[in-house]
Amino acid sequence: MNPLRGGCACGQVRYESTAKPLVQFICHCRDCQRASGSAFSASVFVPRDRVTYLSGQMHHYDVKAESGRELRRQFCSTCGSPISAYWPESPVVEMLTVASLDDQGIFTPTHELWVSRAEAWHPFHPDTIKVPEGPAEEVVRAPIRAYFAARQG
Repeated sequence: MNPLRGGCACGQVRYESTAKPLVQFICHCRDCQRASGSAFSASVFVPRDRVTYLSGQMHHYDVKAESGRELRRQFCSTCGSPISAYWPESPVVEMLTVASLDDQGIFTPTHELWVSRAEAWHPFHPDTIKVPEGPAEEVVRAPIRAYFAARQG
């Protein structure tokens, strides 16, 4: 697999991930709306230890997500472009924003989360499973656990 590469709008932050996405989804929660400046956020989960930041400085801010968990959102310190997010209490995966990827064509979402918070004027992706609120265990945690179990084996 070719590494996933990406960065910010001004080019200061550059990263690559040597792992393919474990989970890909669209989130309509209010926090993702605010963080993306849009009606939703599109993310790919990758193992955090497979992401390398090649250049640039990032800032972060911590929020309490609708799930109740603390989420650390990272963005370029120069242009403010959202780059990634992760849970500080469980930093095994990092959610890369699809907008930051050089090749957004790899994005194939399977689920849309928090559709109860979606804006009525925004259409849904036709091929995703719609989840009214946060994801069930099998949507996010199960594929992550399976990946790390296979890596240890």
